[in-house]
Order: sequence, then C-alpha cells, then structure tokens
Amino acid sequence: MRSVRALRLSTLLATSLALSPLAARAQAPAKETAAAPAKPGAKPATAAKPAKAPKAAAAPATPPKPGELVTLRRSLAGGRGLTVSMELKHFVLDNGLRAYVLEDHSTPSFSLQMVYNVGSRDEVTGRTGFAHFFEHMMFKGSENVPDGGQFKHVLGVGGQLNAFTSQDVTLYFQVLPSQYLDMAMWLESDRLRSLAITDENFENQRKAVKEEKAMRVDNVPYSKGIQGFFSEVWSGTGYGHMPIGTDEDLSAATTADVKAFFDKYYVPNNAVMVVVGDVDAAEVQAKAQSYFGNIPRKPDREPFAAIDHKQTKLEKRIEDPLAQQPLYLMGWKTVPQNHPDRPALDLLLNILLRGESSRITKILVDEKKLAVASLSLPSEASGGRDAGAALAAFVPVQGVSLTQIQDVVRTEVEAVKKKGITSKDLQKAINQMTADTIKRLSTNNGRAMQISIGAILENDPFYVLSDTEHYRKVKAADIKRVANTYLTDNWLIAEIVPAK
Repeated sequence: MRSVRALRLSTLLATSLALSPLAARAQAPAKETAAAPAKPGAKPATAAKPAKAPKAAAAPATPPKPGELVTLRRSLAGGRGLTVSMELKHFVLDNGLRAYVLEDHSTPSFSLQMVYNVGSRDEVTGRTGFAHFFEHMMFKGSENVPDGGQFKHVLGVGGQLNAFTSQDVTLYFQVLPSQYLDMAMWLESDRLRSLAITDENFENQRKAVKEEKAMRVDNVPYSKGIQGFFSEVWSGTGYGHMPIGTDEDLSAATTADVKAFFDKYYVPNNAVMVVVGDVDAAEVQAKAQSYFGNIPRKPDREPFAAIDHKQTKLEKRIEDPLAQQPLYLMGWKTVPQNHPDRPALDLLLNILLRGESSRITKILVDEKKLAVASLSLPSEASGGRDAGAALAAFVPVQGVSLTQIQDVVRTEVEAVKKKGITSKDLQKAINQMTADTIKRLSTNNGRAMQISIGAILENDPFYVLSDTEHYRKVKAADIKRVANTYLTDNWLIAEIVPAK
C-alpha cells in the first residue's frame, strides 16, 4: 500500500498537470461551476423510449438543407451482447449554425452546449490569452442580459452552467429542467448577438484573468515549468504559448483588440449547438431558428497549416522555487489526433504507465521504489488536436536521479520494441479505453460534450464512438510497430527541481 505522503504527491502531480494545457477531452474547470437546488414543481420524468435498431452509421457527406431535420445513427458494440447506440437529429440554419439534438426523456432535464471553433492556438504573437479571456467576458452581460445575468437566470431555476477553454475550442454549457429551453436559447443567442464588450468590462476581466493566472499557474508548484516546457516543444506554432497568456500581452491588449477577436470567431458559422435530454428535436429546431436565425453569418475561418512533428531532442532543467522535490517529464513528439497511429500510441502508453499494475509504474513504484508517482498523459497533452506527443510524468523518491528513472523507462520501451506485448495487456488497455467512453457518455452533459467536440473538430458528432472503435481494432503488432517508429532517442525531457 502506498504511503499517505506518496498519495499526496500523486495528487499534487495530477493537479499540476491538470493546470497544463490539455486538449478538449478535459472536463470543464471548477472555477465557474455553480448549482442550486432543483426548483419544486419540475415536471415528472417520462418513461424512456425504447431504443430503435441502429441503421445509418455516419454523418451525411453534405449538410442538411435549411429547414431540413435529418436523423443520424451510430452504434458501438460493447461486448457481452451490449451495444451503445446514439440517435441524433441534425439541422443547419441559413447562417451556418450547426445543431444536433439527442432526445432522452428518462429525466426531466437537458444540457445545451455552444462550442466555438476557437482556442489559444488562434492567438497571435503579442496578443495571447484572448480565447480564455472570452470565457470570462461571455458572462459579463449583453443587450438584454445584465452582468452576471447568466448565473442569476440559470441558478435561479435549479440549473448549472460552466465553460472551458482549450487550445482548440471554447465551450459553454447549461444544464436545466426541461421547461427552460426558451430561456437557455435566449441567453446563448443574446450574448452571441450582442456581447457587452465595454472598456469597463474589459478592464474588470483583465484584472480577473491576471489574478487567475497568478493563482492557477504562477503560484502552483511545477505548473509554470510544465507549461513553459510544452510551449518550447511546440515553439513556432499556435500551440507554442500558454493558453492563459502572458501578463505582458494581457497588459498590452485593448478593448478594440478583443472586440476584433470576438467578431472574427464568435459567429454562428464557427459554432455548433448541441441539446441532449428531455426535449423534442422539432421544437429545438423551431426555437433555434427563432433565437439564432437572424444573427448574421461572417466569413468562414481559414484552415490550419499542418504542424511539424519532426523529432528533435529537447532536454531542459528548470528550477522551481515552489517545488519541494523534483518532477521529471519524459516523452516524444508523435502524431496529431486524427493520425491512424494515434490509437496504438495511446494504448502503448496505457500499457506502460496507466495504473499501479502497469509495467513502468509497477517497477518504479513497487519493485525498485524509485518513484512515488507516475502518470501517463493524453497524446495531445503538450499541445492540442494537431500537436501530439507520448508523455509521462514522474515524482521520484528523494535522491533518485533523472537518469535512474529514464533507464527504467528506456529498458521497458526497448522490451516492447523487441518482444512486443501480450494479447492480455492489449485487451486490458482496450477495455480501459472502452470504459472511459462509457463513463463520458453516462450523463446528458457528458454526451453533449462529446458530440460537441466531435462535431466542431472532426465534423463527426459520433467521433467518441468511432474513436473507440479505432482502439478496438489495434493489434499487438501495431503496438510493437509504433514503439519502434516513434519512441526514438529524440527524447523530450524536463527536469523540474527545487530552486536552490
């Protein structure tokens, strides 16, 4: 059994890495979450509709015509005769706003999400932090909603709301009792149409963002070193800076700067709306037309250039005045999210590092007692959707060097390169990935988030299911091949140590 101290260090490690720029898989941060008791009088739950047999399995090659409501279906075989099925209704407004509705009448509530195809990678040198800044500004009021009105309206009827910014997207959600669909759409459409970008609001939120940066990055052990290292890994790309921005850039920004950013990216044809829960799809379509239909379309955003994943060795030693003991990051540049080798690489990292029974963790923590904690990171942890890496983090036992940890990692990696893995190890990792999918789809809000991210980034609202299928098709030979291809001598290494 691990000591209390080891578990505490493991928690600190996970917390510090959670503050680093993870991609949109991450759940929304707690800083803006709030909930109120359910209001009495909510309509009773209706019986769940029987599941329909899955038919079509893909989103249409061309979007629906304005006014058209099409049905999309996808299923995932879960083993032991279990199947995860999703049926969506899909429509598109004249202004380019795409919408997906999943009806589920098992509980009298729904989740409405608005996700925008804009993140920190869209920022330019000298003007970083704008994407995250708008996560704050979107709660500062609009033409018909006062400052703080989002919270007042939603919490006042027993709902929840939140938002998060990643390198690739910015997402806002509300969870409400079923009868408040009009209110949810009104709130979202009003701030998209007429956000209050005033000098007063701008200065107020500039101060709030700087305070957040000081609290969540500058004064958290390891966090600044981790984010600085990741920025150097992807230097020269849109992923080459901290998503929260720098104090210098935040100070230099003007109200006109941030308004130009809003006008470019916060437009209906750069957004996806998803509603999941106790709603009627035809009613959602009619209300969406009423609330959003007259918001003008703007020019479509330009496509991104490919990110260079050429491997070059990078080794950094970083002194952290807040750290009480070292933290080692190790890994390699690999492939972007949509590369066919990415699922095999994810499974390889799981086999090596996920959980106390994984190969490297078991050797380092239990057998050789060289580390108190080890953690594998998602492939995009250092960058985003188009900047992937295979990465791990280690908190060593006091006095254990980077070289000692690296030797164990190298030995296990070489063993996979030469001998491969067992079918049992592979199946365990695939099962973990499948369980992750089921967990993410266990709530209305979780399903809405997966649909939103898949639709906005991959043009596939069922991406969470198709991605899980990709994991399930990986063979043991694929694991051996990607280990030899990507886990080379061109290491990415950060040694974060207490400042002397």
